[in-house]
Amino acid sequence: MSSNAAPRPWTKVLYPSQSCGNAPTPAMSLLNLNNWPQSLTQSTTKLPPSIQAVQDSNNAGKTRTLIICLDGTGDQFDDDNSNVVNFVACLKKDDPNQITYYQSGIGTYNEHGLKNGISAAIDMSVGSGLGIHIKDAYRFLMQNYREGDKICLFGFSRGSYTVRCLAGMLHKVGLLPAHNSAQINFAYNFYKNDSAEGWKMSREFKKTFCADVNVYFVGVWDCVASVGFIPRKLPFSKSPTNSIGFFRHAMALDEHRSKFKVCHFAHSDPASIPSNARTSRNRRHYLPKALRKSDRKPEKKDDANKEKSNTFTMKRVLTFPQLGKEEDDQEKLEAEFEKSCQKSSPPTDVLEVWFCGGHADVGGGAVKNWERHVLARIPLRWMIRQCFECNTGILFKTSSLAETGIDIHSVWPVYKAQERPRVGPSPDHMNKYAEGGFPPLQRRPALMGIELDEEGTKLSPGDLLPEQTEDYFDALAPINDQLKLARMWWLLEFWPVKIRIQNEASDGWKKVVRLNLGSHRAVRELEPKMHWTVEQRIIEKGYKMHSNVDRNAIWKVVC
Repeated sequence: MSSNAAPRPWTKVLYPSQSCGNAPTPAMSLLNLNNWPQSLTQSTTKLPPSIQAVQDSNNAGKTRTLIICLDGTGDQFDDDNSNVVNFVACLKKDDPNQITYYQSGIGTYNEHGLKNGISAAIDMSVGSGLGIHIKDAYRFLMQNYREGDKICLFGFSRGSYTVRCLAGMLHKVGLLPAHNSAQINFAYNFYKNDSAEGWKMSREFKKTFCADVNVYFVGVWDCVASVGFIPRKLPFSKSPTNSIGFFRHAMALDEHRSKFKVCHFAHSDPASIPSNARTSRNRRHYLPKALRKSDRKPEKKDDANKEKSNTFTMKRVLTFPQLGKEEDDQEKLEAEFEKSCQKSSPPTDVLEVWFCGGHADVGGGAVKNWERHVLARIPLRWMIRQCFECNTGILFKTSSLAETGIDIHSVWPVYKAQERPRVGPSPDHMNKYAEGGFPPLQRRPALMGIELDEEGTKLSPGDLLPEQTEDYFDALAPINDQLKLARMWWLLEFWPVKIRIQNEASDGWKKVVRLNLGSHRAVRELEPKMHWTVEQRIIEKGYKMHSNVDRNAIWKVVC
């Protein structure tokens, strides 16, 4: 959805979606705040202990799902968990139709067990354990996959990159049958062999030993382009493959460390896009009022170009004209490999959205687990909702979903897509927020009548925040800039890296090698998508985006 209007003054209406309407909504999911939470506990519709991530649970079929969750560099279960751990916490673990695999991040372990000290630091800096992490996740799939299973992959930071490498390995060499562990190293070596002979042997290895499998869903939080101090690029880790059904990516607007450049799914280089498509006035309605410039004048278009501009979309491509010869050679081999594949799959459904905050504000881990309002919960809820929108069939624990702030009656029994709230929080909620008076999210299931409340303090109806209000208050949380909080990161800012800058004389982009010095990320999309909470932060806190945005970009606000 797109949005041009800020929330209007609050009026008391219905839960969970605040709106400006006066008439009650008949849907069972909207419960009157006057009787909340009694209205839920007295409802004849009893919430199940677990919920399947589908758009309509009344017509959901039985599916078996394999879920792989790979954490970021140095991340593991602790007192400042990432969104990968928080996502795993929501999953149902005791159902035969769902098997979950969690892997702590690069730098936490190797084939000999846990890592610490110098060996952990080396692994985190150069990404030496990347292959181990890919092969371990591959081994899990090999031992558990059955024909017809849905494979869903999730990751954060370098775990996101590892997830994409795993998907690339499955696409290039296929999946070995169970109990063939001795062949895993051979499969991985063929996968990472980027010579013409390596690609040829990969096809033969896949044909001889492996099954051809598809990845149904890939969900990543702020995927970074390089693994370690020395960048590594493996086949199909950055370029698209036709074996991924859905790709969802939450990206950080405020990250600006040199070794944390965002790794997009792959899109057209804006330099190759016709100027009439880049400056189309027909895209201007996506621009939020908070971001419009009063002196911005769209170019006039003739009728011949109008239709072409209207139908312009970002495309998935396999080549980038301005990359180095080595990368070009790899992508040519990838393109030839795609052509040689006999099967034809629909293009990947891709959605990449920008969120407020730095790297760990999007992927989690920037603050302690018990903080009441944090930026990271916004992309966590967004990713969970994408699982429902894409009919992944993932089984979530109802109480755990409630603890994230999600409105259960908006995802079950029929999924309702979130909309931009038309009004802000109530005055009572604003006062409670200012006083820090909201109870922990762990008590939200009790407020919703999902489970008994074991705490002694009494809860009131005003203690329960609708999901959109949780988003609103989370959007006001502090941004955690690691270049300010941990100044040792500045050492890497004085190391030459490749940076994308926009040409001054034309609309294209080019890569230059120079010191990063805290430069913010490049936003090269012509129609970049921001979550509605970004615009809300602009309105409420005067937030300014420092990203290097394409001069012809027109932002689209989404939920």
